[in-house]
Amino acid sequence: MNVSKQVFSRLFKEEKTELETHKIELALVDDIVKVYNDIKSKADALSMQARRAAQELDETSNKAKQLLKEIQSSESDSKRLTTSAKDLGIQIPAEASIAINQLQAYRSDLAELDSTTSKASDMVFGMM
Repeated sequence: MNVSKQVFSRLFKEEKTELETHKIELALVDDIVKVYNDIKSKADALSMQARRAAQELDETSNKAKQLLKEIQSSESDSKRLTTSAKDLGIQIPAEASIAINQLQAYRSDLAELDSTTSKASDMVFGMM
């Protein structure tokens, strides 16, 4: 009788241990799934934020291109003004001279802005 009690007591102890192990494993699964869902939610939000940033970069690039076109169309007026003043033997008014120089500076800055924002946008969209 003692032997059967010992056998049964050990069997029941092992089952309890086995159940406890399964409970722990199930808790770990729940923890991992919870962490995954939390990270997925945050990663999706970051992805949307990056997409919006890339779209804003595209818009900035397009606006820079538009301004470059406007500057390019004004260059013919600038050349005509410079040529006319030279033909008449007069100097271009200081205000016009400053405007022409500033337009050239803007052209350079806007071309760089267009290039940089276009590349940045392509890089961000490429990561998605």
